[in-house]
Amino acid sequence: MPEKFPPTFYYANAIELFERMAHYGFYIGLALYLSTVVGMSDIEVGMTLGNFRFVGSLAPIPCGAIADRISFKRSLIIAFAGYATAYATVLLVPQKGFVIAALMLAAISGGFMKPVITGTVIRTSPPGRQTDGFAVFYRMVNSGSVVGKTIAYFVRWLVGIRFVATTSVVASLASLGIAAFLYKEPTDVAAQTDGGDASKKPRSPALGELLRGYKDALKNPRFTAFLLIFAGYYFMIEQFYMTFPQYMTRHIDKDAPLEIITLINPATIAIGQGVVTKIMKRFSPVTTMILGVLIGSLSMATMGLMPTIAGACLSGAIFAIAEMTFSPRFYDFIGSFAPKGKAGMYMGLAFVPSAIGAWIGGQVSGPLIKEYLPKEGPRNPLLIWSIYAGLGLVCAAGMLVYRQMTLRPIVASNKD
Repeated sequence: MPEKFPPTFYYANAIELFERMAHYGFYIGLALYLSTVVGMSDIEVGMTLGNFRFVGSLAPIPCGAIADRISFKRSLIIAFAGYATAYATVLLVPQKGFVIAALMLAAISGGFMKPVITGTVIRTSPPGRQTDGFAVFYRMVNSGSVVGKTIAYFVRWLVGIRFVATTSVVASLASLGIAAFLYKEPTDVAAQTDGGDASKKPRSPALGELLRGYKDALKNPRFTAFLLIFAGYYFMIEQFYMTFPQYMTRHIDKDAPLEIITLINPATIAIGQGVVTKIMKRFSPVTTMILGVLIGSLSMATMGLMPTIAGACLSGAIFAIAEMTFSPRFYDFIGSFAPKGKAGMYMGLAFVPSAIGAWIGGQVSGPLIKEYLPKEGPRNPLLIWSIYAGLGLVCAAGMLVYRQMTLRPIVASNKD
């Protein structure tokens, strides 16, 4: 009979569930909140969202290094005290300066939380059960998304967009309570089982050492080019949060259930991931990722060509196929760059494309929404979504060139 997971494993996953509820329920309507409640212009909304996501993607680097030194438990308490403060500020003080500061606090708080939860899953999974542990973790991520967005829809519909953050405050306080009173500093179950000293953790690199390692990794031109090219894929993902809410409520239906529509994505992934993964195993990682980006471009085009709720649903389902195609091979390919013993260092840079794609997405989407999707006057959303689809095609073309220029010479040299 397989060894059981310890209580701390389940507490960590409960924290993850509440945090994802808070995040997804809040983020799906954030563009609407910033424009209608705070009174930001479309350009300001885009810049704010881009900066928020950029900081959130980068924060785990320094915050994760700090968490290794101050303990996982203290890091979680810091994270959710920060989250609760940030969401409460958004709820109670809807003024531009306060909201921007609160979003930066939320982004930094996530930097403390994310590496701690995944680290807890690794440390508390019994030998041979780490895959099972991460399966539970990903179920919590998807469940949090579904529950958070569903609650957000009913809150927005019943009392208004301003009060959606209420759910995020409550969920953050629940996580804070679990972290403070139930979560215990994890020990290494595998080390304990093997007869080692589970209380002694492997030495974690100092922040300076970590940054030097990242700098060395980015000196590899093939690796850096790969990260930059695939920022285009994450640019497209972010438009479901940056452009989609304004598109639906301004152009399709002001009462459109955008939170419910976006649930089609995780539902499609839950149903189809196994089948898609099995089919794509026969192709190389680069070919599979290019195909994923092309499918993502088709999703963007579908959104513009079918300006209806049904079209939005179809677009979300198509992008789910893109994610199922792209994401597993993306992480495999990043790992293939790593020298022996450096896999963790290279995997830590997997956030770079999402950070760059989100930041550029914010700077680009704001002016496009202002020009072609205004609150009043003529609109041309097809042009916006066509531009996004075109950027995806540029990303795919860049990867084709990348494959031609870097991978084939390597194969040829190996044959020699």
